[in-house]
Amino acid sequence: MTMKEKILEAAEKRVRGVGFAEMSFRDLAKDVGIKSASVHYHFPTKPDLGEALVTRYAEQFKEELDRIDQIELGAALDAFVGLYSKALVLGESICLCAVMGAEAIGLPENVNARTKAFFEMNKAWLETLLTEHGVEHAAETANLIVAALEGGMIVASTSKNRAIFEQVAEAAIRRVAN
Repeated sequence: MTMKEKILEAAEKRVRGVGFAEMSFRDLAKDVGIKSASVHYHFPTKPDLGEALVTRYAEQFKEELDRIDQIELGAALDAFVGLYSKALVLGESICLCAVMGAEAIGLPENVNARTKAFFEMNKAWLETLLTEHGVEHAAETANLIVAALEGGMIVASTSKNRAIFEQVAEAAIRRVAN
């Protein structure tokens, strides 16, 4: 693993745990055992790091989406929810883009643009899946599911109650089944 990748790993862990605003280059340098100036060498500014971080996260998430078998709608939706569920570790982390989305008002525009692209990618994947399975109002249903999962993660994390996420996910998916 390159130093740049180590920095991105450390940054993702920090942002998912404490938020983008709270992450500092000094903390990242300490996490990977280098000087702060070395972090700046790879990512001249915090917005550069944020953009690279969200881009990397979205690419990894897309790889996971591409692995989901879409033949059976219920199984595909369960696998999709599973990706979000895996990102939720109570008291430790939530989806990187849930954090970025919650901090959107204070984020640099380039980071917001990448975060928006992550959500658009998820909604498009779901809309295609739902359309292929004859679900009416596929676009609004995709929006509902993504918003429910992201919001459910934030509320579950805040409440320290994973059951909230599971209930929200089940309710959102149930809408498709009916």
